[in-house]
Amino acid sequence: MTEPLIFEISHPGRQAVSLPACDVPETELPADCLRTNLPMPEIAEIDLIRHYVRLSQLNFAVDTTFYPLARAP
Repeated sequence: MTEPLIFEISHPGRQAVSLPACDVPETELPADCLRTNLPMPEIAEIDLIRHYVRLSQLNFAVDTTFYPLARAP
């Protein structure tokens, strides 16, 4: 079984975090460094956490799998 991409579980209008207002002065950037269309996934915080936990469980881990540290005699 494969885990879907974060964009595949995205739903419009959801957000994982709300940031406070910026407290540093804004700086003008060169026009060639700016992008008008930046697709970002819209996902709730709990769905984001569950997604990355499922991805982490696909890795080989000491606490979930037999992990030999020495060769048998």
